[in-house]
Amino acid sequence: MRSGPSPSARPARRPTGGRCAGALAALLTAVALLGLGACATPGRQEIHLAPLWSDLSLAGGDREVEALGGAAVARWSAEDDRLSYWALRPLVSWTRLGERRTFTWILPPLGSRFRRPEETVTQVLPLWHESSQPASEDRPETFQFFSLPGVYLSRDASGRRKSAFFVFYGDVEEFLSFDRAQWVLFPLFARFERRGRTQWNLLFPMIQWSTGEGGTSWRVWPLAGDLRWEGRYRRRFLLWPFLMVQESELDSAAGARRTWQLWPLFGWSSRGEARSWTALWPFFGLTTDERTGFWAWDGPWPLVVFQGGDPERSERQRVWPFYSHYRGDGLDSTWLLWPLYNRRSETYAEFSREAVSVLPFWSSWDRTDRDGRTSSWRKLWPIMRRGTDQADESELIGWPALNPLPRQGWIDEHYAWMWELYAARRTFDRVRVRSWLGLYREETDRLEQRRSIAGLWARRDLVEEGRKVREVSLLFGLLRARREGENGSFRLLAPAFPGPGWPRRPGS
Repeated sequence: MRSGPSPSARPARRPTGGRCAGALAALLTAVALLGLGACATPGRQEIHLAPLWSDLSLAGGDREVEALGGAAVARWSAEDDRLSYWALRPLVSWTRLGERRTFTWILPPLGSRFRRPEETVTQVLPLWHESSQPASEDRPETFQFFSLPGVYLSRDASGRRKSAFFVFYGDVEEFLSFDRAQWVLFPLFARFERRGRTQWNLLFPMIQWSTGEGGTSWRVWPLAGDLRWEGRYRRRFLLWPFLMVQESELDSAAGARRTWQLWPLFGWSSRGEARSWTALWPFFGLTTDERTGFWAWDGPWPLVVFQGGDPERSERQRVWPFYSHYRGDGLDSTWLLWPLYNRRSETYAEFSREAVSVLPFWSSWDRTDRDGRTSSWRKLWPIMRRGTDQADESELIGWPALNPLPRQGWIDEHYAWMWELYAARRTFDRVRVRSWLGLYREETDRLEQRRSIAGLWARRDLVEEGRKVREVSLLFGLLRARREGENGSFRLLAPAFPGPGWPRRPGS
């Protein structure tokens, strides 16, 4: 079967990285051809010398340069002849998404960079995270930067610069969830401001007191504490966690929740008609609500959990790891011998989906969107993977499929080229086929079909002026011939070393 889409690319401004990759590809092409004494013209005629080097015209008209069996790839769009994708797999890849919009993978999945006109976000976990917004008429460029071992730098919309070096010193605003955060030799001293409330800490989190909005609260952990926000909550403890008394959600229309606990022996909480009891927390618990009929039992948690009785709330049965079932919030999921077997049904406003997985050997799903379009996915590990999408009439097939995880596009993009013997993609009338290391390639669209085995054989089929034309190239393009029509003329073509030497495919 033949399948494979030609990657789509939207017009966009060429970034500096794109110019560098384009120049590098052109230079390497020129060097390779000079070394071979080539007759072919780089970028105008096809070269297929996989796994070392290939310069091919893809289905739809895009151009692709590939080297080192697929480790290095660059593609240019047929629409504007500008770089749309490049990669040094599995280390890094860059994709043009649209006008001034790009996405970069860095050591996937650890790092990424998303660039758009209004913002650029870069992160390499857990090393650093950076976000920036360009300057506008009413404010300067703003940015935030975090990195290990605790460096924080930023500039806000007023132009004020802030910096911190955790744990030594910090005085920053709009930091995490705080309006302002200050510390010296954390955790020795820290001061936080949030929503009109100021919190002071010595030897965080042991000694703390808060003033301002919501009143005063304090704690000397683990001896005693009285943490409160007037009208919202009050949480008191003595010799934490042994004795705790709490009142929370005081401003809720459903009523306040009141809890006390003599840990680990017994605990109790109530809210309206609902009651909860715990024993040897967190292992045993019982909750009932006479108003709704809801009930829940944990014992021993987390191995055994049952809840139900209220049609407005979720249902759950779990005897882990043998069996569990959950129904609620549009999801119906059943596990057997967790995590080996799972069957799930999802129903949401935008789509519905049925999925089955038997780890690590099988995973599948079928999705139907609100407009009736369907898509599907199948993976039989480690043999094959297959996906379809009715939206663009696409289909992909690859084997073997050594990645045991469910469908993750970034894994296949950056790693599957190492082990896939066969990969095929189809989108509408465009077909792309690639073998391991790129030794065999096929590109088919409405204009023509091209197939080649690196250096040995290549064939091109097309229709010109109503007549079928077939061209064949052998032995690095040294022997080439053309036949027009079923019984038409036959003639030899000029050599095009290192072959096959077909002209660039016109854009669709």
